[in-house]
Amino acid sequence: MASYLYTLNKRFFAVAICTSFFVASCSNTTETNDTDKPKSIANINAAYCPAGSENVALNLSGITLKREPDIPLMYQGYNNIEGPVWYDGALYYSNMGSHPADENGFELSNQTTIWRWATNEKPQVWMPDSVIKSSGIKSTGLKNTGAGTNGLALDNQGNLVAARQLDGSLSYIDWQTKQVTTIAAGFQNKRFNSPNDLTISHDNTIYFTDPNWNTPSNISANDIQGGGPAGSTEKGQRIYRVTANGNVNATAVTDLVPALRDKPNGIILSLNQQQIIIGGLQGLWVFDLNAGKVSNPQQLLTTPIDGLGKDCSGNIYITTTRALPARIDSQVVVVLDKNYKEVGELNVPGIHIVTNVAFGGDNGKTLFVTGLTAPMDGDKLRQCGEASCLAAGIYTTQLNVQGFPY
Repeated sequence: MASYLYTLNKRFFAVAICTSFFVASCSNTTETNDTDKPKSIANINAAYCPAGSENVALNLSGITLKREPDIPLMYQGYNNIEGPVWYDGALYYSNMGSHPADENGFELSNQTTIWRWATNEKPQVWMPDSVIKSSGIKSTGLKNTGAGTNGLALDNQGNLVAARQLDGSLSYIDWQTKQVTTIAAGFQNKRFNSPNDLTISHDNTIYFTDPNWNTPSNISANDIQGGGPAGSTEKGQRIYRVTANGNVNATAVTDLVPALRDKPNGIILSLNQQQIIIGGLQGLWVFDLNAGKVSNPQQLLTTPIDGLGKDCSGNIYITTTRALPARIDSQVVVVLDKNYKEVGELNVPGIHIVTNVAFGGDNGKTLFVTGLTAPMDGDKLRQCGEASCLAAGIYTTQLNVQGFPY
């Protein structure tokens, strides 16, 4: 299908520029044409899913994940592959890694390159990082670098939207120029903690999770949303809603489910966009969604959750672990059907933490699964490329259903 998700409009979606870094909302004053107007849910789904695909029954019999052997790694300490998104014949993904503290004690655990992996080609750096010193957080040097990018997604015009942990922003990245344009960077006069993952509705409303890990070490706790250490359910880690014209609001998710204040992570809309599924360290929940308002939370899983994906039949793919504290060989992708009944799982062998999923490939039926290494420090710090570092990577398999590219 030549039209399948690869002929999406590449025109950069116009956004308003807020006059203040921490303004909670701004207005879109640009004129719009037909490609800018909100699309129906049916039209959005049709961009990725052929007619009748919602009725295809997923068959996981005999399905196994294959590790792709030629995924380069580049960081000391650990490599964390995240945010896979398929666009225009290639997979784009974030590779977050760590560098030792600089002479001022500044630590950066989420320095990031964005990679591009096209069919029959070796992965290549698409958007580099930069070695950022303590003063670099406020510099313009962040603007056209990976800058702590985690989750990646496509809006309804095919534009790349990134959750950027290092500068605490939700931003557009132009496909051609790689210019970064901030959509939102804070709420109620404080920067976001570290935007993590995101999902985008048919009218280009963005929902994203904002846990408080991976914030730069020189950011004062008084200047971010906060939220406490792992295990804490104090306020500060939230799920936000950003409209197409830049208005930012905190959803009621963490008021309804305080457990989701503990490192909220994966997030995705259901196929009909009447529900939203959100995970964190304490499990996975589904909420009813109506006009941007959430209600009626129901817990689906109790294990730690990372990234989420979905296919054209409405099945939800959840990256999680089946055994704690041991992680290696307990990493799985759990699959729930459209009624949230578990229908199977895919084992992800030899990896420390499985992180995310996306569909792509020539027919949209390739499932991509990403993961990260075990952290290393002290005398265990090594240049990745050695066997001891190769626990990060990307796994693939072919399914009988098509799916969404992020």
